[in-house]
Amino acid sequence: MFRMKVLRICILAVVLLSMVLGSFAQEVGVVAKLDTNAMLIGDHVGMTIKYTGPAKSQVLWPFLPDTILGNITVIGRGKVDTTYTKDKKSVTYSQQVNLTCYDSGFYTIPSIPFHYRLLPDTSRNVATTTMIFLAVHTLKVDTTQAFKPIVGPLKVPITFREILPWILVSLAAIALIVTGIWYFRKRKRKEPIFQMKPKVALPPNEKALQEFEKLRMKKLWQNGKIKEYHSELTEILRRYIEDRFQVPALEQTTAEITGSFYNNADCPRSTLDKLNRLLILADMVKFAKAQPVATENDKSLTDGIEFVNETTVGMVGKVE
Repeated sequence: MFRMKVLRICILAVVLLSMVLGSFAQEVGVVAKLDTNAMLIGDHVGMTIKYTGPAKSQVLWPFLPDTILGNITVIGRGKVDTTYTKDKKSVTYSQQVNLTCYDSGFYTIPSIPFHYRLLPDTSRNVATTTMIFLAVHTLKVDTTQAFKPIVGPLKVPITFREILPWILVSLAAIALIVTGIWYFRKRKRKEPIFQMKPKVALPPNEKALQEFEKLRMKKLWQNGKIKEYHSELTEILRRYIEDRFQVPALEQTTAEITGSFYNNADCPRSTLDKLNRLLILADMVKFAKAQPVATENDKSLTDGIEFVNETTVGMVGKVE
């Protein structure tokens, strides 16, 4: 009795499974369709291949060879498009294929197999399309008409884009020739190929004032570098005297420098006092390790600037 119940259950399960698989199989549809079943030789015709089935189905998309039946040629394959129904229970895959044929006749495009699985069932199923008929015709030639000559190639105007490379090459060649001529002329005259633009020499007073401003921006004495500050200050001033009055001030002592100006009546005493005070303070800092206060450091720079300005305006002769 028990065995009979088990057998009945197994038979019922097999029947139910067959019904489910049958319902899935009925939901799957494949089709291959031509845009037209007749074409002229060498013309193009489109073919649409399509699969429709449950959304969870897995499809191995068929690949058409480049040549079908030796005469029909695949000249283009579009991408496979996917479309779902509104309830997302069914899906459609489709692809557009372009065909051509260069020989007249009647052809049959064979069935195209689609391999698929209906999940969760992992078994592999196959659905095939129906055969398609294609007629390829030739143009009818009226033999009663006279033969006409073959039309020659059309004359296409030359565009600027086509002649642009030739223009650029010509300009480059001209530039190269001109450069070569200029180079050999320079070599023949023994002239330098490239001439540096000469720097404009500043007057001694302007040069000294620029150096004073650079010294101010360094803030040497503010950072404890008092000796370096006075050494650079006196060097700027000595170089100005040397350039302005042709006096070897860089090699002279303070007494020798001031003595040269004492012999010149055009130098005001107040101007000479500024120079003398600045140089003496610098000597004390460099040789006696004096430590001037902040006002004295600023005063030395001010005296140097005033000396340059006053001697530039008032003295034009050479100091002996």
